[in-house]
Order: sequence, then C-alpha cells, then structure tokens
Amino acid sequence: MRGKMVVVKDLWWRYKDGQNWVLRGVDLEVGEREVVGVIGPNGAGKTTLCLAMAGLIPWAVTGEMRGSVYIAGVDTRNVALREIVRRVGLLFQKPETQFVAMSVLDEVAFGLENFAYAYEEMWNRIRWALKVVGLSGYEEKHPLALSSGQKQRLALASILGLRPDVLVLDEPLSNLDGPTQEEVFLAIHNLKETLGTVTVIVEHNTEELVRLADRIVLLNDGKIVRTNTPQRFFQGVESLAANDVWIPQVTELGYRLSESGLWEEELPVTLEAAQDMMGSLVAGKSKPMPTLPEPQFLNQTHQMPRDSIIEIRQLSYTYPDGTDALCDINLIINRGEYVALLGQNGSGKTTLAKHFLGLLGPTSGQITVDGVNTREVSVKELASKVGFVFQNPDHQLFCKTVEEEVAYGLKNLGLSPEEVERRVHEILTAVEILGLRGVTVSSLHGAARQKIALASVLAMDPDILIVDEPSACQEKRLSDLLMRLLRDLNASGKSIILASHNMRLVAENATRVVVLDRGRVVLDAPTRVAFAEAEQMEKAGLKPPQITQLAQRLADRGFPLNVSTVSEAFNWVTQANRELFLKEVT
Repeated sequence: MRGKMVVVKDLWWRYKDGQNWVLRGVDLEVGEREVVGVIGPNGAGKTTLCLAMAGLIPWAVTGEMRGSVYIAGVDTRNVALREIVRRVGLLFQKPETQFVAMSVLDEVAFGLENFAYAYEEMWNRIRWALKVVGLSGYEEKHPLALSSGQKQRLALASILGLRPDVLVLDEPLSNLDGPTQEEVFLAIHNLKETLGTVTVIVEHNTEELVRLADRIVLLNDGKIVRTNTPQRFFQGVESLAANDVWIPQVTELGYRLSESGLWEEELPVTLEAAQDMMGSLVAGKSKPMPTLPEPQFLNQTHQMPRDSIIEIRQLSYTYPDGTDALCDINLIINRGEYVALLGQNGSGKTTLAKHFLGLLGPTSGQITVDGVNTREVSVKELASKVGFVFQNPDHQLFCKTVEEEVAYGLKNLGLSPEEVERRVHEILTAVEILGLRGVTVSSLHGAARQKIALASVLAMDPDILIVDEPSACQEKRLSDLLMRLLRDLNASGKSIILASHNMRLVAENATRVVVLDRGRVVLDAPTRVAFAEAEQMEKAGLKPPQITQLAQRLADRGFPLNVSTVSEAFNWVTQANRELFLKEVT
C-alpha cells in the first residue's frame, strides 16, 4: 500500500435495519496528489462509500461491515474516530447536517479550535478558507441564514481550513455557481500540488468533473463497474447512459457525429478538444448564422391568453439582519409561461420565489398572484394557486408514510376520501413511486424523497409551480422524469418557475430567462437571447450550457451564437459539412 493514501479492500456494508448489501466487494486505491471522481445513479452506494472512507462507518453508523478501509496505511477500525477526522475531511451532501456554530466565523474555527491550532495560524486558515469559497465578509452571519449555495460553501470552508490529507466531497458542486466552482477547483488543485492532498469527489456534474479528476470511477448497485482516466472513461457512451450517467454535451455531440460517419477519432470530453474536432470537420468558413429560430420544443403547445399571473412592482426585501436581498424589482410573469430564475448563490432567486407563495412579505412594493395582493391573503390560501418544491425535500416533508404525505394537503382542502384516493394514486403513478405508497418517508433515500415532495405539491393541482434546483444531486433518469412532468404541466397551461444552476436543463426547457445579480434583475429575455448575451451572463457570474460555449468559441466559422442543445449543434454541423461537400464536388 506504499504511496496509497486511501485503500478500500473488498468492502461490504449493509445498514442495521437493511436486508441488502449497499456496498458489495468494493476495491479502490487512491494515491498521493490524485483526484478521483465517483459517479453513478442514485442509490448506487456513493454516499455510503464516502462515510466509510471518512471512518463514520463503522464508528458512527451501525451496520455490518466486511473488508477494510485504510487511510495512510492505518485500518480505520483500529484507530479512534478523532484521529481519522484529523486526516480526512468529509463534506456531507446536505451541509446543514454538519453545522454546529452560531456564525460563519465560529463554524470555520470550530475544527481548528478542537485541534488546538495556534491563534495566528487559525486566523490565517480561516481567512484563506473563506476567501476560497467566496464568503469573506460573511463572518458574522448565522449559517442557517445563508442561501443553499452559501451553506454548501461554508461547509466546504470548514473542511478546507483543516487542510486534511484526504478530502472526501459528496456532491460539492451541486449548489455552487460558476465562479465559486472555479475557486473550489483552484483550492483543490493547490492543496494537491502543495500538500499532496488526496481528493475523492462524488459528483453528477460530469462536465466539470472531467476538468479536475485524474480518474473517474463508476459505482452502481454497490460495485465498481468501470474506472479510467476521464478521456478514456467517456468513450463508452452507450454503457454510461445505461447507468444513468450525465454525458458531457461535447462528448454527446462527438458521439452523434461518430454515429453519422463524420468523426472517427476519440470522442472529446472537454471544450478544447471539441473545438479541435469542429475545426477538423468544418475546415472552411461557413456562411454566418448569428441566430437560430426558436426550436419546436420551446413553442407553447397550448393557446393561452397572454395575461399576467404574477405581477411584481418595485419589490424590495431586507432580512432582519440587515441584508438587502431584493432591490426594486419589477417583473411580470404571464399565464402559461415557463420561466427560469438564474443567478449566483445569494443573488436572491429563492428569496424572490418565496414571495410568490407568501412565505416572505415585501419590505416595500407589492406582489399580486392571479390578481390577489399577497399581503391580503394567507399562505394557505395562496397554496391553492402556487405550489413550491423546495431544493431540500426534508424542508417540506413531515408525515410518516408516503401516502399520508401526498394526501395531507388534499385533506386540508376538504376533498372527499374518494377524490383524495384518486389523486394520490394518479400522482404517485406519475412520479413512479406507487410501490412506495405505504413506506415510511424517513427510511427512503434523497432521490425518493425528492419525488415525494414533488408529488405532494402536484396533487394540489396549482396553477403556478415553483421548483428550486430540481436536478441537484440527481441521476439523469430522475432529472429527465422531473423535467418531462414539468413540460407536460406547462403544455396543459400551468405556469412553471424554475430556479436552477443547471444551464443545460434551462436551455432544454425554459422559454424565458430572468437573471438576478445582488438582488436586482439584470437580464430578462427569451432563453436563446439570454444565453447569447455572453458578456452580460459573465457579469452575473453565469456560464451558458457547454454546447453554447462551444458555439460561441466557433463563431468565426459561422457557428450560430445561440445554439442551446446538442441536437441543434449536430444539425448545424451536418448541414455545414454537406454544404462544403457540395461546394467541393461542383
């Protein structure tokens, strides 16, 4: 095991009350200065593997373990958990679960104080860690007063400050905006180069993971089924898709071009490689096409009057601690629209969305929902019109069983038992969890709870549906299911408001984009137009979808600036290639 900081040998694990093995014979070695990405569908065992590498299995979690986990040559079963924590930093998927202090400063200081670092050294590490994650200036904030993305950054800062030998990060990028992802990448790279830090990252965002990882591991059904360098790993597109892996858009484009006979080399996995590929395919400059028409999927399939369903007039909101979260916002959302709210962590997206349901009331200005001033009605009354699916489903689930959770709101509406039964059955079938009807909610994993939260809101049949980060920490199949449900609801006339960092999903689904920056609306435009505004998006700390970034890099070859899907890019390349071929033969 020389030179190997982490060694997992034939690891089997099942939880105390579980009948099935969650990990089944896992073998994994990670060397010094190595960054290993772990991907796989929900329920594959990724989080359990993280807990084992951090020593929480078997010390803090009860169950049955076979095999071994070694950190720097030491069996985790033969050393106290305190000593493992000194060497291994674990970022949980839900950052709130690891907060212990009353301020950002105290949270980062907590671990350092426990290991008795000298005062000056401790302050240097705190300042460095907060700067890395972009939380300088937030020292006195309460952790629970932060946005979801900021909570993720704080949890990461508390780990980075300790500078452990091994970083184990469970979905660290899921709630982070583009600039913060870059800062985190840089921090991991610096720790790797200067201290030899080993990093294991569980992540669904493969487009970002390939930029950082030295090696990628696919875990499914508790077993490692594939491992290789990022370049080699993504050559097997079909098998990866079968395992619910998100394929980078440039790789998907290369695969489709390969299937059509236009590309015979290795598939690209980075923007730079895709740019080289396109240069080979389109050798000459094509006729400029600055824009594309709206694609069929963005056209409304229903004919609805263009009347407003939400009107916001000079809305400002200041939190009790003095934070100005929203500043003089004027916005109209029309009935039947599909709108995406975009912005950096802390830009005001969730704060604005909570105003639609009356969970927050304006400091100044007003909001009307379907003609009703939100100041004049209760949250219960608004809930019949507005459904809100929180980013963390645990914030809205409180009943014992799945059936009770979905039926709760319907019973409060006074519906008959027959109607409640009909709706519960219909919605549970739609979100593919009918078989979990009588199961205890707390016993289910995060993906299932996300479905339950969505089902409990859909059952109420609201006119407006707000969904906050629906794809965070989700496998592709579940994300596709959620997006299909939202498209169907939108096609039936429902208004959809989507808050997300996943630009790929926004491009494929939303008809309009509203960008917030420090509590102000800085861009409000059709999706295509918004993503083509590269300078404005960059100022707001946002990056367009990877395929749009590729198109913008190839603008001098005539590539349309507002390409937003892989299919559009493929169609343009094949058409451009065909035109060049015809020009040559004639």
